[in-house]
Amino acid sequence: MKNIKAIVGLVIVVILVIAVVLGLKKNEQASSGGSADEKVIRVGTTAQTYPNSYKDDAGNLKGFDVELTEAVAKDLGYKVEWKIIGDVPGLLSAIDSKKIDTVANGITILPEREKLYDFSKPVGYYAAQIAVKTDSPYHSVADLEGKTVSGTLGSSNITLLEDYNSKVNIKTYDDRSAVFTDADKGTVDGVVNQRQFLQQTIKEQKLDLRIIDEVIGWNVSAYPFAKTKEGQNLKSDFNKTIKKLQKDGTITKLSKKYYGEDVSKKSE
Repeated sequence: MKNIKAIVGLVIVVILVIAVVLGLKKNEQASSGGSADEKVIRVGTTAQTYPNSYKDDAGNLKGFDVELTEAVAKDLGYKVEWKIIGDVPGLLSAIDSKKIDTVANGITILPEREKLYDFSKPVGYYAAQIAVKTDSPYHSVADLEGKTVSGTLGSSNITLLEDYNSKVNIKTYDDRSAVFTDADKGTVDGVVNQRQFLQQTIKEQKLDLRIIDEVIGWNVSAYPFAKTKEGQNLKSDFNKTIKKLQKDGTITKLSKKYYGEDVSKKSE
């Protein structure tokens, strides 16, 4: 009888220990905002690139790249953990240091970047153009030779302009707002950026700028991944879902929502 009582007591103790452990584990999961087997993907963005990635008046992260990434992650069974990083060089460096898994910020595929990162299938095509003061005498890129235009530090649009016409001077800025305010004030002669971004910013901020029709090159955007086994696996998964979202019209729908046109296809 004593042996039976001892065994029963031991069983009760074991059950209580298991219950406590499970309770602690449940609390840890609740405090971290997810389950133990939940897959998380860390995605970097500037939250400063309207309408790709920005914060609304309530401070919520919005934009074409944001919604598209959430759609891709949902299809793959991931929860997105957003990391706000100020500029493109910083975003790419965060991949190198393994702080993030990829970037959702209209990142352009460039030869020098392809040496360092594996890119997914393209998700957007953006014409690079220059905006100038409405009443300025500039109507072509050649008209701006010897003049100065503003550009965001690390932007692919700067590289495209340098390759297209190296006689146009470029002043780089860390501040994404200053590239436009200086062009609007006439401190510089123009601003180089993606056409859709120029259109939306001029409209939203009511700037006294017009876009020169001439296209200096194309930004083909995609998701960059580290050149590792994990990066290659993520890229493969993203490619399958991107193809699926292109086929079912999701990407086109998001394009028209944020740009008023379909940026998933190259068009003049």
